Parts: sequence; structure tokens; C-alpha cells
Amino acid sequence: MNPGPDDIRAIAEEAYVYAYPMLLGYGFSYPANIDPAGPNHIGMNRLHHFKNLGNPKFINVVPWINTDTPYGSALVDLRAEPYVIAIPEMPDWRFQDVQFTDWYTHNFAIRGTRTDGNAARTYLLAGPDWSGGAPPGIDDVIRCETRIAKVITRILLESPDDWSPIDALEAQYRFMPLSAWAGTAPPPAPPPAPPPIMWPKPDARLFEARSADFIRRLNFLLEFCPTVPGEAALMGRFAEIGIGARRPFDVSALPTEQREAIEAGVAAAHARIMARVKNIGVPMNGWVYPLDIRGGRGILAGSADAYLRRAAAANYAIWGPTAEEVVYAAVETDADGDVLDGTTGDYELHFDRPPPVKGFWSFTIYNAATRCLAEHPSGKFAVRQRDPAVRYGSDGSLTIRIRHDSPEPGGEGNWLPAPRMPFQVVARLFWPEPPLLDGSWTPPAIRKASS
Repeated sequence: MNPGPDDIRAIAEEAYVYAYPMLLGYGFSYPANIDPAGPNHIGMNRLHHFKNLGNPKFINVVPWINTDTPYGSALVDLRAEPYVIAIPEMPDWRFQDVQFTDWYTHNFAIRGTRTDGNAARTYLLAGPDWSGGAPPGIDDVIRCETRIAKVITRILLESPDDWSPIDALEAQYRFMPLSAWAGTAPPPAPPPAPPPIMWPKPDARLFEARSADFIRRLNFLLEFCPTVPGEAALMGRFAEIGIGARRPFDVSALPTEQREAIEAGVAAAHARIMARVKNIGVPMNGWVYPLDIRGGRGILAGSADAYLRRAAAANYAIWGPTAEEVVYAAVETDADGDVLDGTTGDYELHFDRPPPVKGFWSFTIYNAATRCLAEHPSGKFAVRQRDPAVRYGSDGSLTIRIRHDSPEPGGEGNWLPAPRMPFQVVARLFWPEPPLLDGSWTPPAIRKASS
């Protein structure tokens, strides 16, 4: 069957929405893990602990980079064998986690303080082609449905003086192939993968591959994504326009009518994704915190709406944890509906009681246009629960002052420095209690300061 232009357009629109998070994920991974000449290059199959928090000059291309927890990160090729990650015992009061994300950007597992406590744990991460048994000493076998997985570790930084204990803990993490862990001969190498698709520089607009050529890129990525039974019909439909693992695709060889139909579908899909990002959730006191855009296949696949939410989530804040682990809430307007702007604005965020969390909370400022950190002379970008300089009222209340200029002496701990531009405030509410997840508690509105 040779589909006509209308069918080609519709299939391309559906396929681009499906592919979008994979394109972004690969694009962000390319300079760090794949391109040897990339900035801050790490490579594959290596757990790298970053020795800086996110800042305007460090990994500041990922929207809403976390400034609370030093990251560890690994992009893992699971084709030959599983990998073992061993986490050391940690003090009861120190929040930590390990997040496992597949090539679709599904969070298929999170382990850490919330799920397992802080005892030492050893996990075996296995891909879809592995059928062996776990050796002694493995606490949990974690299955990934794709042949590439992303592992993200976090440890809460308690204060600026806390780096030395974190360095000591991170030095005890162990990450290695199963054969190295078990002391056995490594298995044969897998067949060569297709050569990497190039992304010239870390620019999210390029990562989107917003043209008919997205099919060539998707076909490369599908090599690492065995078709799951529930998507066999979907892949059959995509095949009608040239989509399939290892399938060659040359956009320059397409008839003009077919190329234009694919590109019309891509344009329609991108517009739908951006519209969904713009309407990612219903504002509550100006704050937006959707609870249904992060998680596993159960909520981010299987329907057109689920794939659209998955794509929107990748644009909104790729690789964010599931809501049970942390609720992200963002606001960019004040109580009067005016855009937050540090050029002239002076604001307050007042809580009768701090947010209901078992882990920790923080409030961080980002450039509203890019959702990346913005420069500020203070070098400060957040107010965090564990900061000893934070002050509470005698009644247990909390007031955060948001403005460009420093406040009166003694108020620096509760000061959230604003850049001279429109900005967003993002709350990270780790290990949320039920009132946060069921909507019975909402953050208060940001208000213009009274004086």
C-alpha cells in the first residue's frame, strides 16, 4: 500500500510526537556521552559524579537544571550484558536516589531514601536481551525495555560546606559490567551499532530535528528499542513512510510531494507539542505542577494523549523524576497575573507553614524564556530548606523575598535573587506527602512586596 499525501502527513505527525523525547534525549546526551570532542565529555558506560551544582556556566543547557543535589550520570549500553550499581550506606538524614530512565524517557525505576531507606544497596540493571540470573549480592534486578538506559544519581547537598562528605560517599559508589562484578569472562561484543547521528552543538532547537530528516534519526535510535507487543501495529503504520530500525532513509531521494507531506506532519506535531507544553497543567495560585507527565510506560505510552504528554514532558523538563519522588511546581506570574520580572519587581512568597514534604524543599529562579539559570551578581539561585541561614517566623511561617537587589542585613538566607529579566520560580518538593499529591495543599501565590 502506498499512502497518499494526507495519510503520509497524518502518519508523520503521529511518528514525530512519538519520536520527540527520543530525539531530545539523544541530542542532550550526544556531547557528553557520544562525541569525543564534546564539552564535558564523559563517554558511555561510566558513572560520572559532577563536582559542581548546576550554574549558568555548567551544564546549563538542560531546562531547570537542579541546584540542590550533585548529580551522577551514566549512559549505559546494555546490549552485551547488564551493569551493576552499588550504593553505599548513608546517614538516615541524607536524602539520595538513583533514577533509571529508558531511551523513550520513561522512568522505569527509582530507588533511594523514599523506597529503600539509606542502607547499602546493589542493583543489577538489565536490558531486554538478557536472560541470565543475578549472582549473590544483588538486592534488586531492574529491567530496562531499551538497550540504552540513563542512570541519574542524586545526593542532597546540605550546605556549601557539605562537599567533602558527599565526595567521600560518591567515591564508594561502584558501577561496572556484570562480568566484572561476578569475576567471569565478559560476553562477546554485540554486533556493531549504526554510526552515531551527529548533532553539531548543544542546541535544543537542533535536537528537535524538525524536518523530514527526523526519520533518519529515529531509525538510528530504534536500533536500541525493540518493539514492544503493544506497539507492533503502531510501528507497522510508521513503516509506511520509511520508519524502522536500521532502515536507510535519504530525505533527498524523496519525491517532493512526499517530503512536503512529511514536513507538514512534523510542523503540525511540533505545534501540538508546544501547545501542550503551554497548557501543561491548570495553574493553582499561579503555580503549575502537573502530576501526570512523568513516570513509566503505564502513563506515558499506549495512546495518542500519552505520547503527547511524554513529548511535552521532554520539552518541559527532560529526565525529571516521577511525582512520587519529587513534585516540580513552576510559576511565572504574580497574584495579580503580572509577569514576574526582576527589572523592577519586588515580591514575597509567604507560607503559613512550609511545604509538606518528608524529603526537602527548594525554590530556584530560572530565565523564563530558556528555563535555564540566569546570571546574578550574588551567585545565588535558590532558597533551600536545609540552608542554616533560612529564618522562620515565631509562628512557624516562612517568607521568601524575591528581588534583584540584596535585602536588609540578616535577610540574605530568605532572599531569592532575581535576574533583570522575566523569570520563573521552580519549587522542588522531594518526597511529597499526600496533600501535595492529592491537591489538598497548594503553594501560595507570589505577591508584590508591600514595602
